[in-house]
Amino acid sequence: MNNTQHYRPSPGIPSHRSPTQAQPRRGPGPMVAPSANNPHQPPNPQQLQQAQIAAQQERELAKRRARKPTDKTIPESLEKLVPNVKLYNDLRDLERRYDATMMRKRLDIQDAVNRNVKLFKTLRIWISNTAKDQPWQNSDRPLDENAFDFETGQIPMFRVRIEGRLLDDEVENELDTDVDLELGGERGSAKPETTPTLVQKPVRKFSSFFKSIVVELDRSNNLYPEGNIIEWRRPPPMPHQPGAPIPPPPQVSEFDGFEFERKGDVDVMCTIKLERNETPDRYRLSPQLAELLDTKEDTRAGIVMGLWEYVRKNKLQDPDERRNIICDPALRAIFKQERLYFPQIPDLTVPHLQPLEPITLQYRIRVDKASHTAQYAYDVAVPIDDPIRAEMAAILSSPHYAQQTREILAIDDQIAVIVQAINHSKAKRDFWMNLALDPKGFVDRWVASQKRDLEVILGDTVGVETEEARRHAFYERALGEGVLALLQKQQQQVAMQGQVPPMQ
Repeated sequence: MNNTQHYRPSPGIPSHRSPTQAQPRRGPGPMVAPSANNPHQPPNPQQLQQAQIAAQQERELAKRRARKPTDKTIPESLEKLVPNVKLYNDLRDLERRYDATMMRKRLDIQDAVNRNVKLFKTLRIWISNTAKDQPWQNSDRPLDENAFDFETGQIPMFRVRIEGRLLDDEVENELDTDVDLELGGERGSAKPETTPTLVQKPVRKFSSFFKSIVVELDRSNNLYPEGNIIEWRRPPPMPHQPGAPIPPPPQVSEFDGFEFERKGDVDVMCTIKLERNETPDRYRLSPQLAELLDTKEDTRAGIVMGLWEYVRKNKLQDPDERRNIICDPALRAIFKQERLYFPQIPDLTVPHLQPLEPITLQYRIRVDKASHTAQYAYDVAVPIDDPIRAEMAAILSSPHYAQQTREILAIDDQIAVIVQAINHSKAKRDFWMNLALDPKGFVDRWVASQKRDLEVILGDTVGVETEEARRHAFYERALGEGVLALLQKQQQQVAMQGQVPPMQ
């Protein structure tokens, strides 16, 4: 059985392994007094008063929102009076088209962010080692051929370093440096004051691409009891309870290099296993599913989307129930069913998914003179998030957008108030213009309108004479009685429904 031993980190590289500490057994907890927020405890009068005040404030806000004008349309009849009305309407049409375009673009950006498209870049991994206190390095204490003890008194050791970096990041930084030199002159010279400062793009650390790094030394555990397995593992995420907020990911100190030391004075082969760290997780597909989707690795969402495209392309949906899938020979070979319910496909694909195999690298640790100059490099394709996706997500979550939206809504409210005032002014103007053009006809029409309204208030059986309707004293007497009659009628209708008693 392999004996796992923790490596000794080099200066500048944090230690990534800590011995497991035994958790003490917890005893009975202290008695806790009943909380004030206990749902089984009745609320006190102060809480009831606060709830009533909050409900009253909400009702007042609702009334204000109901009274707030929302119409921003100026009638076309004002175009003859105000020349700028047509320009205002044209601006309104342009605003509607502009808002529709912005909303469509925003939805496109949100859809692109949700798709989580990955780009593949080349991660170059360098592996090297150095030797220390080897017999050929002890020149100050040469070995005596006639001596029985050939030990030098020092323990021979070797140190292995594993580091990596994205090649595209190096190219981009070199391009930024070239542009910087073109703007600022020779390398190392001071930039002119007018030269803009170029900010170097952040570079992902080597450890951020992997969940674990395991190194296995191919030698006997009996001769080297210090351990032949060196590993670093990323802390697992906190468990998520249903209904609870998603906990933040654990904090990890990322690094660019991974080092360890071991004793030894002979060459040894080592196997380096790198488990990829991808979000969302990718899986290795079974041969049948991989042949159907024409891919060997994919995420759960990508697998479901691939099956959906296959179903639509081959027209396998049930015409009566579109969520049912009629399996063709390829699907029957995978799922062993004649018909499928499409929402169950994510669960049915679980037996056909396997974790990704770790990236395996072989390296020979040398302890001779060539070990100080030997260095091996491996290129590995790793998926990364599309950099444009981060910029799109920043646009969606930008606080400036919410602030500008509030400013636009405030300006719209002001425009609605102004338009309401314009409509009121137009109504007043129409009233006085009609009165000035035909005073007698306008008054007759107005009196007839008031007569009809009064007849409605007093009831259908009560008629109003025209001569009485022309006298203001009649309205002073009959209007109050009509209002009381209308209220009495409404109260009787409510009383018949059994809500409140009728008025006495």
